[in-house]
Amino acid sequence: MSIKAPRYSDTAVTIADVINYLEQKTQLPNEHNLPIPGIVVGDVNNTVTGILISLDITEAVLDEAIEKRCNFIVVNQPLFSQPLVQIIPENYAGRCMIKAIKHELTIYVFSTNLDHLGRGASHRITNLIDLQNTLPIIPQKVILHRLTTFVPPYSEKYLIQSLCQAGAVLATQNLVDVTNNVHYKTVPEPLLHFSISSKLEFSKESQLTFIVPTPCKESVIQTLFHVHPYEKVTYYLEQVEVTLNNMGSGLLGTLPVELPAKYFLKYIKTKLTLSYLQHTNCFDRPIKKVAVYAGNGSWLLKEILNRKIDAFITAGLQYEQFLEANDKTLLIDIGYHATRLGLKRLILALLSKEFNNIVILRCKTMTNPVHHIND
Repeated sequence: MSIKAPRYSDTAVTIADVINYLEQKTQLPNEHNLPIPGIVVGDVNNTVTGILISLDITEAVLDEAIEKRCNFIVVNQPLFSQPLVQIIPENYAGRCMIKAIKHELTIYVFSTNLDHLGRGASHRITNLIDLQNTLPIIPQKVILHRLTTFVPPYSEKYLIQSLCQAGAVLATQNLVDVTNNVHYKTVPEPLLHFSISSKLEFSKESQLTFIVPTPCKESVIQTLFHVHPYEKVTYYLEQVEVTLNNMGSGLLGTLPVELPAKYFLKYIKTKLTLSYLQHTNCFDRPIKKVAVYAGNGSWLLKEILNRKIDAFITAGLQYEQFLEANDKTLLIDIGYHATRLGLKRLILALLSKEFNNIVILRCKTMTNPVHHIND
């Protein structure tokens, strides 16, 4: 099996190249409370000298980028939640902006939940606590197109190969009886040995059905017109919504064995090496069915309660949500920082597949500003 070489292995890479790759790779539905990815500061036309991946932006993170000669910082958490009225050194965001501009650093917020790619931070947590038979809490729905066309059997192989190269995926192929007044055009070189004529034919044709991703639709249709042997091409194109049961928001699974609620809390605290967690009251029924969302999962609470899930591990929950969930599900808030652990490694793996001629580093600076007193 051949392995596709990274596109940028021998060429200079601009910051715009990296951003375009990330955004094309993760064209995902916008979830609740997720900031829109984008540039905070910097020139995207600069050539990348190195990439530093961080969870948050602090002055110490900028110092690390400068020291390691990384002029592009990919960060998960936005630098500020409200538009800045002033960029002045008297506030944290202003100081970071001034330093970034002074040292020609570009900061890009990459807040996408990688759960939709099937390898997000939620997957890391479910692996650590040994959840089995996992499925997304909210499966991802994508809009695709179903393309149906008819072609003489001798052109079938060439047409399939051409459309698949353009991005289509063959779904079905069947022989059907047809009566056509066929007008042949100049055929591609692989088919030149066939006769060219115009006449009424009683024959069989191959009915081919393809699934076409939306970004490839125009390319596939143009390829169909170009390689089809008929002057008049018969085809049908319809839009379909497909649910992907292996990708989506968060994960839902089952524990290998049932655990009493109080032991389950100790179990996840140990498995996730947590210094603290917040939770609702422990109830009498055992914990078996567990949901995980790495990030602010408050928007999923009604779904969790409706599906009667035993425990929900997430972050960003409000006081009134603990009241609502009390005695219905074991609601567990492990803190925003803990849910994102492992995210830097995931982004590094994503970028390394495409860019192997630039330095890509995980930030070593600790950025969690929240601390707790432990007894």
